[in-house]
Amino acid sequence: MKNKILILTYEEDPHADSVSSFFDKNKVSYFRVATENLERDYKITFESDSVYKISDNKKKIYLDSSWNIWNRRVMNPDNKKGMPKTLLDIVIDESELTWDGLLNFHNGKVVNRPKNHLYANNKIGQLKFASGKIKIPDTIITNDPSCVEEFYDKHNGNICFKLQKGAIVDGKVIYTNKVTKEQMKNINLVSRHPCLFQEYVDKEFEIRIVATDKTVTGIKIDSQKSEISKIDFRRYDFDNVKYKHINLPDDVKEFCSSLLTNYGLHFGVLDFIYSKKHQYTFLELNPNGQWLWLEEESGYDLTKEVAENLIN
Repeated sequence: MKNKILILTYEEDPHADSVSSFFDKNKVSYFRVATENLERDYKITFESDSVYKISDNKKKIYLDSSWNIWNRRVMNPDNKKGMPKTLLDIVIDESELTWDGLLNFHNGKVVNRPKNHLYANNKIGQLKFASGKIKIPDTIITNDPSCVEEFYDKHNGNICFKLQKGAIVDGKVIYTNKVTKEQMKNINLVSRHPCLFQEYVDKEFEIRIVATDKTVTGIKIDSQKSEISKIDFRRYDFDNVKYKHINLPDDVKEFCSSLLTNYGLHFGVLDFIYSKKHQYTFLELNPNGQWLWLEEESGYDLTKEVAENLIN
């Protein structure tokens, strides 16, 4: 018997739209919650016998072990204008703890549990796990300017800077950037906080890998075909950068699966470089990464793999 699926997401999520469409076509039972609308549209109840109930104005579900849960994106409740910040913080915290209680302790499959997501979402841990198993870039994280200068000289100035956690500053995404001689003149600025630097690996192309319990699928990104996307493919240039499904070597697939297992994940998106030295080089794991645009650009049906993994 197919499992029933609870989708926790937000109202305008194209990833959830695509998977919901797959479930509709294949007659899979599911219940979708736009989590930011909890107060307006849903009721959630936990009882001491560990049964959660969730309802909207049409349906009520009882979350026993026959339900699998897709922890796609749990959002904070809609901000109420005029609500004092201290009260809003309580609303957000109590909502988050209620969802976390469900997701961390549900008896069925959860893709992915928040505690595992938090554990996995750290670049230091990822690189330590990968070291010795697969090629990784030489990396330092430091707030010591002299260490950065030594690292810069070690790699003949061919290094890049990236954030350990993605950020938007003044409406702009902070991308990976190569470090210039001019920037090295102000290297004392790294004293403010630990900064991540890596040797810059010259690329043939990049690969974004979507991994589930049973599938490991690589999409080739020809980022070097455009000056815009050469250093960081997230500077998208869809007119010139092509996407294509590729077959991955067994050792890369085995590494991806072992990384998910290590963190207790059922899903993850991994970024790799295929270098000019013809080596697959691991960069990072995103335990809840985006993948739908890969499907749209490559024509490869990732929705089917993601959805079937949720069904068990």
